[in-house]
Amino acid sequence: MEKSVAIKSLGPIQLAPGVQPGHVLTKLVAAFVGIAMLSGVSLLNAYLLTEHLNLPRGQQGAVTGDLSFWTEVVALCLFYPFGMLADRIGRRPVISFGLFMIGIGYGLMPFATTTGELLGARMIYAVGMAATAGILATLSNDYPQEQSRGKLIALSSMANILGAMFMAGVIGRIPSVLADRGYDAVAGGKVMFLTAATLCLVTVIVTRFGLKAGTPVARHERADMRTLITSGLRSAKNPRIALAYAGAFAARGDLVIKAAFLALWAIQDGVTRDMNPGQAMARFGIMMIIMNAVSFFSAPIFGWLIDRVNRVTATIIALIFASTGYLSMSVITSPLDFAMVPFFVVLALGSSFMMKSSLSLVGQEAPIRERGSVFAMNSISGAIGILVFLAVGGRLFDAWAPWAPFVLAGAYQALLLVVAIAIRLVAPGRNINNQSDPELA
Repeated sequence: MEKSVAIKSLGPIQLAPGVQPGHVLTKLVAAFVGIAMLSGVSLLNAYLLTEHLNLPRGQQGAVTGDLSFWTEVVALCLFYPFGMLADRIGRRPVISFGLFMIGIGYGLMPFATTTGELLGARMIYAVGMAATAGILATLSNDYPQEQSRGKLIALSSMANILGAMFMAGVIGRIPSVLADRGYDAVAGGKVMFLTAATLCLVTVIVTRFGLKAGTPVARHERADMRTLITSGLRSAKNPRIALAYAGAFAARGDLVIKAAFLALWAIQDGVTRDMNPGQAMARFGIMMIIMNAVSFFSAPIFGWLIDRVNRVTATIIALIFASTGYLSMSVITSPLDFAMVPFFVVLALGSSFMMKSSLSLVGQEAPIRERGSVFAMNSISGAIGILVFLAVGGRLFDAWAPWAPFVLAGAYQALLLVVAIAIRLVAPGRNINNQSDPELA
């Protein structure tokens, strides 16, 4: 049993019994670094292909899609085992291991001399990604009480956004800064990736000592492995969890789709503007900072909304923004043109809202003792979405237009919007007020 059942709070966020503010602050540090690394691998991939591997421009879209595809295949195989493990031995050892493997992957990537070697480093990274992504989402739902779920998810999202901004605005600018001091492009790339790797390894120590040990339920109450194996699919009988899974299909893909194809689009467009890849990355980093700033300042508003309205309604609002934002990419002239900022603002709002609505809906509905496994299934749905959007989108990027992967995602979310409205009408779920963590039948 838990040693402490004291109810604490972190500002307006009421915490679950036994959760201390320090646990939440550590989780926010892990979110800052973890999401920076998850989004950054695609953001920095374009630099590796151009400067380290000297890959022809016409092949970069397909190779980018293939690298992400196989990364997701590995993660897809491991999300659920790590989720079950988190429900059995606790969240802390799983996420610490995940951050360690991400750090090793980042440390190896800049030394790859072929796409095969780069793929090998990405496989190591993928193991860490599978262990980290699901646990970050699970912790966001372990630590708050139900009426504060949206607020903590919003706060975690703000940490996520700061991490992505740090990756784009600080880590991603390292080659440009070093180039101004006389270093060559490959040396700049190595420093960039090794800095990210070091940050990961430091965070392993932070999570090992700062996160809450164990699981939200007592040891004797933990579900057995047979129950956990089926819980993810069994929970999908709940239409709201099924909707969250379908939302994650596109929402998690945002971390990769935006970073991978926008960065590649920016570097290729930079050629037409007589900019080298480092300069294009630096200018694109400003656009990413603008987008992330919009997501950052809107996060508390949407988090408050999540805790005030039916969470299926919140998902519908998110889908309206997301489908509009992704489809609007078809009119973009260049990701380096700041006149396009309004379109990118809508894209940023939609992708940010989708992630929050999916997480809050799963957290509200998932059985507490199976939460890690259910969130693992949510991550699997997101990984499948990434496989589809990147495998197809990478080829559409090369053969059709740079905005093609975004329109593909936008069309899917427009269809999901219709489904969400139907679920809101026939299976809206319970009122958020005075809810406790549910146990699904």
